[in-house]
Amino acid sequence: MRRNFDLSVYLVADPSLCSGRDLSDVVRGAVAGGVTMVQLRNKRGTSLEFLEQARMLRSILNIPFLINDRVDIAQEVGADGVHLGQGDMYAAEARRILGPDKIVGVTAFTREHFAAIDPGVVDYAGTGPFYATKTEKGKPVLGPDDFRALVKISSVPVVGIGGITPNNAAAVIENGAAGVAMMRSISEAPEPKKAAYAFTSIVATARLRKAS
Repeated sequence: MRRNFDLSVYLVADPSLCSGRDLSDVVRGAVAGGVTMVQLRNKRGTSLEFLEQARMLRSILNIPFLINDRVDIAQEVGADGVHLGQGDMYAAEARRILGPDKIVGVTAFTREHFAAIDPGVVDYAGTGPFYATKTEKGKPVLGPDDFRALVKISSVPVVGIGGITPNNAAAVIENGAAGVAMMRSISEAPEPKKAAYAFTSIVATARLRKAS
């Protein structure tokens, strides 16, 4: 790993999934509740809106902050790194642009995707959906068995994503995840701080149980 970062509770913040609330308020609440990383994702807004949101979050965050897809915006605002999907820029090219000290994460959900990961370039993989999710409708659900099999062949730490809530997060950790990632479970929660705290507590308990 190029820098010290913690995948334990990884918020993917999307301004369209904040129940009409200000993105900054939701993210501040989540950070107060203990999230360990934040990724900004905006599939609907303009490039200018994305850039302005990235600048705003960069100014308020003191934990690792990543940008989804847009390497140019990550570079412009001085983000801590990027997360790249299978259809985005190649990880090696992102690494070349951003330099050796930034975080580069990728989405991977098949054995072929994991086989293509170069741990000299990529820092972690996001894998899922672990459970059915509204965000990735139609994508095959991995479930615990397939998720665990992918973790075993991964050359980098894996964070689970997809339909994860405080009620079901423990199983993701118990099946080998380095952390859990979520969107709606925090951003649409009545109290993002409380929801984030529930995740941090459950992840810590699941790790202790797994280690015992």
